[in-house]
Amino acid sequence: MGVLANVDMEDAREIAGLILNIEELSEDDDCAIEVGLIEKWNIDLDTFREIIDSVVKHMDFGLSPLTETAYVGISRPGIWIVKKEVDQQFLAGIIAWATEGEDIPEGSKGFLREITAGGKVEYEIVIRRPAPQPPVGR
Repeated sequence: MGVLANVDMEDAREIAGLILNIEELSEDDDCAIEVGLIEKWNIDLDTFREIIDSVVKHMDFGLSPLTETAYVGISRPGIWIVKKEVDQQFLAGIIAWATEGEDIPEGSKGFLREITAGGKVEYEIVIRRPAPQPPVGR
């Protein structure tokens, strides 16, 4: 389930700056990025962009059928090549996307988000907090 991607030169520049530990990029850092890429991998920024674009197209998200652990990574159909367990920050991002950043009070009906394709609802995502439970043993 690869994603459609189009990594432009600005994206590649930002990613290269991150990998090369260049803190805040400015126009003057283009030379430092080019030199860094050549020193590290003997490639220029355009080649780096092509590699990143190709890799991003194979990024996937999935769940382990055995452990129900969520992963993000690079895959071929039906098999992970490299994967990383999804952390709470990622899941919090999904919830923020689905709720459009709105807070959901405990016990409310929650928030419904529809995912459409071709003008037709394909999925409904409902996110809600459970109602508060009374303390056990009282």
